[in-house]
Amino acid sequence: MRVRTFVVTLLLAGCSSGPPSAVPATPAAPTDLPPPPSGGFDPPVTVAFEGAPPIRAEVARRSDQRARGLMQRTELPEGTGMIFLFPRRVDVGFWMKGTLIPLSIAYVDGDRVVSVHEMEPCRVADCPTYEPAGPYTAAVEAPGGFFPKYRVGTGTRMTVTGATTPPES
Repeated sequence: MRVRTFVVTLLLAGCSSGPPSAVPATPAAPTDLPPPPSGGFDPPVTVAFEGAPPIRAEVARRSDQRARGLMQRTELPEGTGMIFLFPRRVDVGFWMKGTLIPLSIAYVDGDRVVSVHEMEPCRVADCPTYEPAGPYTAAVEAPGGFFPKYRVGTGTRMTVTGATTPPES
């Protein structure tokens, strides 16, 4: 039984990894925001972009968490999302394979947005990759339409409130 569980785990891990150039796409949080869905991620933090309401975001700081992201979620309530933290500046794009809902993504370097995209669910083998305009240290996913709705774009400042553990490779 242990061997079968291990093999299934390996197969699932292999299915969730994208092409080599793609990443699959807290206490301080306000209490009036809905809780994020559970999924084995680090405790949520509050992510705020100038001019936009705060996002209660699950933290994906390990490679397995970043690879899984928001895959297989059937909903992402307003006011929730995910922040992907990287141990160094990266420039790979995100994709939406296995993601069932539309998402907005903001690539952030330090505390400034590098670029944003609207990403559509993908259920085929060859999903598009949403490339950043430049290197970034974090990416934030929110419900589809969030960043355009609040005019979050290149140069917008982002702040994170809450405890996080340093990202891992």
